[in-house]
Amino acid sequence: MVDTEPGWMKYQREVARFFTDLGMEALVDQKVDGARTSHDVDVLVRGSYVGFDIKWIVECKAWKSRVPKEKVFALRQIVDDVGADRGFIMAESGYQTGAFEAALLSNVTLTSVADLTERLRYDLAITKLMKLEHRADEARVRYWGLSKNVRIEAGLRPESGDGGYSGTSVIAGVDSVLREIRLRGFPVVYDPIMATLASYGGRYWRDPEGGGISFDSPEALYIFLDAELTELESKLDRAHET
Repeated sequence: MVDTEPGWMKYQREVARFFTDLGMEALVDQKVDGARTSHDVDVLVRGSYVGFDIKWIVECKAWKSRVPKEKVFALRQIVDDVGADRGFIMAESGYQTGAFEAALLSNVTLTSVADLTERLRYDLAITKLMKLEHRADEARVRYWGLSKNVRIEAGLRPESGDGGYSGTSVIAGVDSVLREIRLRGFPVVYDPIMATLASYGGRYWRDPEGGGISFDSPEALYIFLDAELTELESKLDRAHET
């Protein structure tokens, strides 16, 4: 099938997906009312970013030439008229020198998807990490909705006194490591055994030379925890099918 979607439209959707991945609402081709008039904007972004409610106006330029300063002045006026917190011009082709000068000391950022991804990489990874909390909560409800015998047969927990896979330890480990990130940031240690003991009222103390896996970045931790939860979810799916 021939792809007939224009390049500018694809670029708008790519930009919108970027902000959606940050956990925000990103709407394409929006009419926004201002104090003086209404404006057609490429992408309207709303949501919460690093703890603050935001409204961003994003203009997408899928051009082969560099963006001139006139486009920056135009976006500055729109941002001011609609009361947005910030404006972005997204262009992979770059910007003229005058455009950078026009954006100085303003609330307009000149960037590209690639550059913004790098700038916000940490925030994006943290956002993705915190979404795992909801998956852990759902897994907890599904886990305790099964009888003990079913959990054992499904490999979700070992027989009493035996070692082996434990779904409760995975859930406790995810909860604990996400809580540690909120309180102290990175580096962080994922230690499901100690987290399980803490969840049953034990004192959560970790020997610096003891067990657990240390992570220095949210990207690496997300990949690991996503795999842990995916395995748990697969076991729960099979258990609930029986």
